[in-house]
Amino acid sequence: MSITIQHTQETLCKAHIHALAAMAGVNLEVGRVYDYGVDGSFKSVIVRGNRRVESGFSVDFQAKSTYAWHIANGNVVYDLEAKNYNDIVSRSAEQTKLILVLLCLPRDQDAWHVASLNNTTLQHCCYWAELRGELTANGSKKRILIPQANILTGDSLKALLAAETAYKRSFFS
Repeated sequence: MSITIQHTQETLCKAHIHALAAMAGVNLEVGRVYDYGVDGSFKSVIVRGNRRVESGFSVDFQAKSTYAWHIANGNVVYDLEAKNYNDIVSRSAEQTKLILVLLCLPRDQDAWHVASLNNTTLQHCCYWAELRGELTANGSKKRILIPQANILTGDSLKALLAAETAYKRSFFS
């Protein structure tokens, strides 16, 4: 007996997120005691004196993993659960930014992770989306489009945190 496909997908998504946070040099908090629509936080780290500390600026995320996605007109097309969509769009600008991190897996489960003597490969990639708009009244799904340019990498994660830091600081300058 093995874990469910959904738990396998969730675990692979967390592995991607851990690797991305490591490459970005940011602190990562994954998992909350209780799940209220936030799966974790990326926290920037600064050097103060001769030690590293969290800066106090962060970006929250909700993580999803799926093989039910496709590309159309330069966008990743995904049907997000309506409740998750509403969790994200209900955040106001003054609150901590909440993004969607979507791991797009191949349809072939055997290709999700490949290990060899020379490397370990997690297939496909994560995309990020900052969703804005009105709450959806749909009871089940909300179709979202994520630009293919929104690949979550170490550099794009650093840029997201830098933009959030600059945005928050603009209120106090």
